[in-house]
Amino acid sequence: MSENMSTKTPEGLSEEQPIVLQMQNIEKRFGGGGSALSEKMGLSRPRPVVHALDGVNVTIRAGEFVGLVGESGSGKSTLGRIAAGLMSPTSGDVQVYGKEPSRENKTHLDVQMIFQDPQASLNPRKRIDKAIGEAPLVHGLTSRSGLDDYVSQQLQRVGLDPAIRTRFPHQFSGGQRQRISIARALSLNPRFLVCDESIAALDVSIQAQILNLFMDLREELDLTYLFISHDLRAVRHVCDRVLIMYLGRVVEDAPAKEFFARPNHPYTKMLLSEVPDLAQRSKSYSAIKGEIPSPINPPNGCHFHPRCPLVFDRCRVERPALKKVGDKHISACHLNDIPQSQNPMAQQELNA
Repeated sequence: MSENMSTKTPEGLSEEQPIVLQMQNIEKRFGGGGSALSEKMGLSRPRPVVHALDGVNVTIRAGEFVGLVGESGSGKSTLGRIAAGLMSPTSGDVQVYGKEPSRENKTHLDVQMIFQDPQASLNPRKRIDKAIGEAPLVHGLTSRSGLDDYVSQQLQRVGLDPAIRTRFPHQFSGGQRQRISIARALSLNPRFLVCDESIAALDVSIQAQILNLFMDLREELDLTYLFISHDLRAVRHVCDRVLIMYLGRVVEDAPAKEFFARPNHPYTKMLLSEVPDLAQRSKSYSAIKGEIPSPINPPNGCHFHPRCPLVFDRCRVERPALKKVGDKHISACHLNDIPQSQNPMAQQELNA
């Protein structure tokens, strides 16, 4: 990450801050269904069920910049889409600013999403002024006579010249398109942004510019963020809290400083050990052994146990609960129930 990257993360937020997002026992499954009769008669096979989210609990308070990290297939984007109201959970409760997202109470306007691929998320046949101004006009945030000024204001806010508003998406670079996507999201005056791998498709120097823009907008507009990413370096620079997901479950949740200084879960430690560090030039890196299991047939017990170097019998049969391991730091690992003197995770830290 560029050394010009600003770090404006606050030390911490009060627990008295209002809750923006409350997700309780969220389950999301895809597939299944079909005719039971035809299956019974052997005319069709049961359709496989993908277990995308498995009992997820997340609370985000106003002003937080929360990083959501995990490998591809861990359920990050599904969680983000449910948070943004673009997808409904199979079961569980979602509340945004104390209300269930719906078109009737317009809660969905308070939450907007910024997607990974800015080119795919913009309609190639629509000029930029239409892409940014259409939704505010529909929702009465501006009038037709004031639309041009409104769009210009949104473009200036993200560092773009308003003169570009009559162009089409293909006439811009990737970084410019992402700024246009951010302007489109901000045009509805949201208080909460869900950023789904919003810098992954950009060059490193442009990534730093976009992250700085996010931080500036946070201060200017008092925004709250759910920042979905696989880039722990970016998360370290901008987030004040980090959630780690693995195969549909949150396995660790901690303030950023605590997370990077004292990671707890074996999966988290393995992720952090593979982050490139120029200060350790002689260090050798190797990918986490094994592959993430299929969400169609997730393993019993701890989902990480097939790849965990510290696995023992209990891990294979019992799901670990998220338990407090530090100040505002929770982790789901059975090793936390073992005394320090007998804990192989603690011994690893001593030998490191």
